[in-house]
Amino acid sequence: PNLASCVAASEADAHSLGLKNVICAHIADGNFHTLVPFQAGDQHLVRQFEALLTTRALDAGGTVTGEHGVGIGKVEHSCREHGEVHVAVQQAVKHALDPLGLMNPGKVLPYTS
Repeated sequence: PNLASCVAASEADAHSLGLKNVICAHIADGNFHTLVPFQAGDQHLVRQFEALLTTRALDAGGTVTGEHGVGIGKVEHSCREHGEVHVAVQQAVKHALDPLGLMNPGKVLPYTS
């Protein structure tokens, strides 16, 4: 699927879940962001929407991170997107540089004990 169909399908998903959303895009870079204002009671709907968005992005050969880093909200998607070996290498580098785990524990990579 092309980017336009991904954006259209994402808007349709938000609508079908009863969520309002705003699409912000820099199409020349090939990515878009969706902003979803919601009430605390709707968080489960936002999580459903997130799952649909991430699946669509990865199935289309895209990324769930865009030009931004993984961040706290996308840690869970990094193994799915990059594979366990890739994440294990990142964790090994992190451990080599921060053997005591003092720098941003659990905030960049999936946490392992």
